[in-house]
Amino acid sequence: MYKYVIKRILMMIPVLIGVSFLVFFILAVSPGDPTRMILGQQASQESIEAMRQELGLDHNLFVRYFDYMADALQGDFGVSWKTKLEVLPQVLGYFPNTVILSIAGIVVAILIGVPIGILSAKKQYTWVDNIATVLGLIGVAMPNFWLGLLLVMLFSLTLGWLPPSGMGQGIELLTSLILPALTLGTGCAASIMRMTRSSMLESMRQDYIDTARAKGLKENYITKYHMFKNALIPIVTIIGLQFGMLLGGAALTETIFSWPGLGRFMIESIKAKDMPMVLGSAMFLALMYSVVNLLVDILYAYVDPRIKAQYSSMGGRKKRVKKSFAR
Repeated sequence: MYKYVIKRILMMIPVLIGVSFLVFFILAVSPGDPTRMILGQQASQESIEAMRQELGLDHNLFVRYFDYMADALQGDFGVSWKTKLEVLPQVLGYFPNTVILSIAGIVVAILIGVPIGILSAKKQYTWVDNIATVLGLIGVAMPNFWLGLLLVMLFSLTLGWLPPSGMGQGIELLTSLILPALTLGTGCAASIMRMTRSSMLESMRQDYIDTARAKGLKENYITKYHMFKNALIPIVTIIGLQFGMLLGGAALTETIFSWPGLGRFMIESIKAKDMPMVLGSAMFLALMYSVVNLLVDILYAYVDPRIKAQYSSMGGRKKRVKKSFAR
């Protein structure tokens, strides 16, 4: 198992290099001069040229990229062109807020998607299944920013129950977290619901379900310990992927609700063409997404003992092969 983990960690390196190159290239060729955004439109040409030399913008694109990566591999992600502060401390400062919002969103998605998916599978081709399918399609197709605005108009402006924006402290944190968590969780719940339904339907058709019913076990027990437990692998996969997407894709929701997360901060940096800050944020989010996928793969061994046994048997076979060659 540990060899697999090490292999996956090494595979993250080319992923991060690819992400950094794409983001660097897109920002470099996009319209707009960052020096004029920093100094203002009334700045003289001499000041602009001096700023370009200070930021290294007078060098070749590939030279700039390799210089940046040489420093990044040593843990130095540069200094923000806009705030003149180091990139990594700012990224680490905003990221916990994004994690809080993403965890709340995925919890809402699980609480909505998994029960409805199980019910839809148990009531296949009934009106319950049809309604759940329609709601799932609506949830997948509904833009998060539109749903967020509707929730603000209803619960904040009309009813006055919840704050429309910001991140409070203590008990206020919970109230300010409800609307953005619902906005994020609804779209993810639709995908989780559909995957839960299809996985449960596949599990329900297995022979061991008929054997469990023949033994006289209660239907609720069969659903919980035989159907759902054996259908967990695809469900865990989609939950892990959705959580990784929330970490990197919550920018619109954070912007709508003025949530001080890394996504909103990254959008502001893109507007200012703050290349070091955008690159540092993108690489950090890519790393976190890869780590989440790795944790999901490791979780498989604890969800399904057959996978853990498969890793053990693979290790045993390798040892036996080495002994046979030694003989």
